[in-house]
Amino acid sequence: MQAAEIEQVLASTEFLVRAGVELARLTFTVGLPKAPAVRILEEALQRLGAEDSILKAKTLATLARVLAATGAQQRAMVCAEKGLDMARRLDDPALVAVNLDGMNHALAGPEYAQQRLTNATEMLRLAKAANDTYDILGDAHSWRVYCLVELGDMPATDAEIDAYARLVEERHEPFQVCLVTGFQCMRALMQGRFEDSERLAQQEFAVGRRMQTETAAGVFGLQMFTLRREQGRLKELEPAVKYFLQQHTAAAAWRPGLALIYSELRRTREAREEFEQLACNDFADLHRDALWMGCMTYLADVCTFLGDEVRADILYKILLPFDGRNVIIGIAECCYGALSRYLGALATTLARWDEAAQHFEDALAMNARMDARPWLAHTQEQYATMLFARRQSGDRDKAAALLDAALATARELGMRALEERIAAGTAQMKPDRH
Repeated sequence: MQAAEIEQVLASTEFLVRAGVELARLTFTVGLPKAPAVRILEEALQRLGAEDSILKAKTLATLARVLAATGAQQRAMVCAEKGLDMARRLDDPALVAVNLDGMNHALAGPEYAQQRLTNATEMLRLAKAANDTYDILGDAHSWRVYCLVELGDMPATDAEIDAYARLVEERHEPFQVCLVTGFQCMRALMQGRFEDSERLAQQEFAVGRRMQTETAAGVFGLQMFTLRREQGRLKELEPAVKYFLQQHTAAAAWRPGLALIYSELRRTREAREEFEQLACNDFADLHRDALWMGCMTYLADVCTFLGDEVRADILYKILLPFDGRNVIIGIAECCYGALSRYLGALATTLARWDEAAQHFEDALAMNARMDARPWLAHTQEQYATMLFARRQSGDRDKAAALLDAALATARELGMRALEERIAAGTAQMKPDRH
């Protein structure tokens, strides 16, 4: 091949990579289909051959991100490992940071939280040392917030959100504005600042809508679902969730939410029907992505409502390895507090009283430490329910004190659904107080 022809092939391959990277970026920012980006990037890899190159390492990192978003975790991991190894061999700090981002996308699932945090911390250090682009710095901050919330380190989380917000204020890139506003919304909701959380959710949605971001509606829906649930207004969302499930083929993550709506509205038959569909194959069909943990805890709540001991045992075993973590859904769009609370509720369904008590004590401590007031109140109410069912010496008085504390918080924050449950629980306890 002549030198001119070689140069032409290399130039066209570089153009193909640029096109694939840009298309991949648009799949995340405005929700374009991911298949075309995968095809272009895979073709670029074939053209690049076996030799190490900056272009190939960048292609592998981008392909890992897109494959992970399609649920092809094993293929994503292969690309991520190859790309990261290549970037380290090339000794290019910014390129290593890009490939660490690709690796973090491949490491979906709560079992990899600590590894993702380690990668994100290295990303941040390398991006700063290389004086590199805003995108890498922003991604590093975003990953660190996500992982720190999941691991329950709220002082570090708040410091990271503040650092991210300062960066966003300097550059004002719309997609990053959405992300940092979403983190601020999550923290407001976690602390029981419901008016602030709704205002921030509206701000994030407005920016996302202007960008024509397909994910904006889903994120806003999740935030409103969480908020309206606490306000006792889930019935308002039932038609929207049903419509979303009908219109979106990839809406499986919303089905646990519909089951939860039915359970919160005490519609046992509908809750059971949805739950049975999701419980097929012992919940193994639920994809282990960023939504998995949230979906599993929705199902834990439905299971508790139904009193399904068989499924409670299955869910308990699935979730137990993550005891001590926070429950987050999405890329920390929402945080539901200590996972221990859900384990306590499942153990209660199984009448494993000592295990339930320990889980609830752990959840009380963790939620209090994080100033997660709504989730602390939920823990107090569920712990009281367990104590009332166990009926050991001193349980009734401790349950009453827990209910009083939960009721005070529920009234202060406007948690109507919890307030109603506490009223029902208190009414049940009254005969035993004499």
